[in-house]
Amino acid sequence: MGRWHAWAIKRVGGYLSAVADIDQNAARYLTRKYRDAVSFSDVEQMLNRIPLDVLHICTPAATHYKIAELAIEAGLHLVIEKPMTLQAREAERLFDQAENRDVLLCPVHQFLFQDGVLKARKLLPQIGRLVHMEGVFCSAGGTGLTREQLDFIMADILPHPLSLMSLFLPSTLPEKDWLVMRPGYGELRALGESSGVTLVIFISMNARPTVCSFQIIGTTGTIHLDLFHGFAFMEPGKVSRTRKILHPFDLAFRRLSSATLNLGRRIVRREPAYPGLRRLIADFYKAVQTRSESPISQEETLAVARIRDRLIQGAGLVNPVSPKGC
Repeated sequence: MGRWHAWAIKRVGGYLSAVADIDQNAARYLTRKYRDAVSFSDVEQMLNRIPLDVLHICTPAATHYKIAELAIEAGLHLVIEKPMTLQAREAERLFDQAENRDVLLCPVHQFLFQDGVLKARKLLPQIGRLVHMEGVFCSAGGTGLTREQLDFIMADILPHPLSLMSLFLPSTLPEKDWLVMRPGYGELRALGESSGVTLVIFISMNARPTVCSFQIIGTTGTIHLDLFHGFAFMEPGKVSRTRKILHPFDLAFRRLSSATLNLGRRIVRREPAYPGLRRLIADFYKAVQTRSESPISQEETLAVARIRDRLIQGAGLVNPVSPKGC
């Protein structure tokens, strides 16, 4: 993720000053692309030698807390890849420390900043009363890893559906009463409910083809989000015999036209991957410059972190192990 953060920093007008990686070759590879940047194999050394405003933490989740503590003490604002920390109580401590040092923290829940999600928020009133939300994530990101490491990647994905549900729900996300199943390594199913809206999360490191989608079903329509590509479209809920016959063709047309327009926008923006990341970083930098609130609030971040803890515990994964070099 470091290189995509570096790409986004450059795109939003930021200046990449330094890269730290315990793999010095990896750090040098990235700094060669950004010639004014300096490479380090040690974060503390980097913080002591290079004046910085913002630090992007793109290391394995198990290292986030220690690095963040060092950076906050140095007075730096932080963009932290998800999950922000392995446990919610660690995130709480970081926010307390950040408040004392007057710095901002922001987890990388970049899906919230995609064009498709922004469009879905505008479409939401058109689908009536919310009935159901479902996130489906089938990932090939665990290829070559052990079974235990697949569980770590699965746990790493959890903030995505939770942050989206938190965004679209008219009420708060439920912290309790989730039904959680873990059919096998790298697999998680979760079912919850909030104010009459059912919430379903399906994560699989084994199912194919790869999918990253979110669906919002209401009484007068359904919104489909393709999170890999960053677009959304709505199906109206009007019922008739003709619509029933034409439904598969209508659905295919709406998906094709939305995907085509989205591809055009991304080509113009030169956005090859991770739609939403650049906008999130731009909004965070603006918040730093104007001394305003982070684009993702402390309350939102901690709510997602606490429910993630509960789902991991419900799946019997109290301390998932980070895969080496992830």
